[in-house]
Amino acid sequence: MKLLTNILLCGLVAVPVAALGAKTDASVLKVYDLSVIVDEPASTVSIDIDLDLDAITPGKDREVVFTPMIISEEGTDSLLLPPLVVAGRNRYYYHLRNDEEEEMASIYPAGRAGHAICRHVVDFQPWMGSSTVEMRIEAASCCDSPLRVPGPSRNGNVEMARINTSRPAMIAEFVYSRPADAGPVVKQLDGRAFVSFVVNRTELRPDYMKNRRELEKIIRSIDYVRRDSDATITRVHIKGFASPEGSYSNNIRLAQGRTATLSRYVRDLYHFPDSVVTTSYEPEDWDGLRKYVKDSLDFNITHRPEILEIIDSPIDPDVKDATIRKRYPKDYAVMLKQIYPWLRHSDYTVTYNIRVYTDIEEVRRVFRTDPSRLRLVDFYTLANGLVEGSPEYFEVFEKAVEIYPEDNVANLNAANIAMQRGDYDLAQSRLLKSGCTPEADFARGVLAARRGDYGAALGLFEKAREGGIEAASRYIDNINSIRDHHVVTLSVERGKKAEDLNREP
Repeated sequence: MKLLTNILLCGLVAVPVAALGAKTDASVLKVYDLSVIVDEPASTVSIDIDLDLDAITPGKDREVVFTPMIISEEGTDSLLLPPLVVAGRNRYYYHLRNDEEEEMASIYPAGRAGHAICRHVVDFQPWMGSSTVEMRIEAASCCDSPLRVPGPSRNGNVEMARINTSRPAMIAEFVYSRPADAGPVVKQLDGRAFVSFVVNRTELRPDYMKNRRELEKIIRSIDYVRRDSDATITRVHIKGFASPEGSYSNNIRLAQGRTATLSRYVRDLYHFPDSVVTTSYEPEDWDGLRKYVKDSLDFNITHRPEILEIIDSPIDPDVKDATIRKRYPKDYAVMLKQIYPWLRHSDYTVTYNIRVYTDIEEVRRVFRTDPSRLRLVDFYTLANGLVEGSPEYFEVFEKAVEIYPEDNVANLNAANIAMQRGDYDLAQSRLLKSGCTPEADFARGVLAARRGDYGAALGLFEKAREGGIEAASRYIDNINSIRDHHVVTLSVERGKKAEDLNREP
């Protein structure tokens, strides 16, 4: 980004002629245009000074030497730029006879109307980040040593501009949100058991076919939770499914009756209250059939697309089954033998609560062993006991959003972590799931500011401030100070005389 200060200046410097040794009583040096550009990407400093020659009359045997320079704020480093000379008649012809052509390019005859341009581009050095651009003025003749014309700057020159590339830094302040206490963590185990029943019957026979093994699936899931001292079973839900063969009305009876029988078996085995074991049923598992037909290429089904079209049609279930059987009897025989048995199943879900951990040491232990047992508020509490910005602090909030990926507060806090790490793309994706709270507006403002979109940032911070986020005011002031910062500031004003230039108040 180029940082440019340009100004048209008239009557900038008045240099007493007595100091130059001229016979007249006064002479005026005018600067019409002054430009100082710090081009940071290219690492250069460009200085253009447009001098008016009209009133400079040093005398025919004398000359005035103008030497622009850059001086560090501490005065320890400096760079002198090639001088510009305004020479009286005799001195000018002396240079004309004796100087090389390239040297004559910066020597101008006095007393003539016109402009003289000092134009220089130099490599930017680190010390120039805090420096001044000054003009040294000297009077000289053929015989005498150059006479310094004292200027008002601390270095005895005329200060033209100040360079300060150190912009105000963007503050690093983040607002983390405390999640609401939403009660205990609720977890569940899901499974599927293929419990077999005698054809057209609803009685459960544990020793029938492979029922012992299938019932053991449900028992293992329940026992796993019961052995957990931190867990309490709140519900065991069983949903029974039947296959599509046979009439739909009879399949309703079978699915409902077989599910009720299986639920009584589980309830009586563990002496659960009636309220704990719940049921539902699906008379015919057409969704399961569709999945098997579509995805299971091991089955030798010739008319797969046509059968899928029938399955997806809105016709009566009994008509669907009869249509497939009639149109594609070979395929139907394969389905009846190899797919339909897998549609007679019972899906179960064991839902349980994890007790609330009230001791911070317990929270730390669970975070290391199984953080999925922690409430979202537990992660916040754990992070508050760590050093903000530390790796451990980041780890806690990142684990929180991993376990609660759709939660607004988890995403908001994780977005703050991403911004602190400089991963703005990740922060943006997190903020898409952060809701519309004042805290979320504030975080979006921080992201916009860090990406340099100060206009959008200020609008977001205004909303956050209206929502009660105090830190938004500090960001607004910070952004304004960054936007108002001038890398180059001219040290002179239009129409000032020499004795007024750079004068301390």
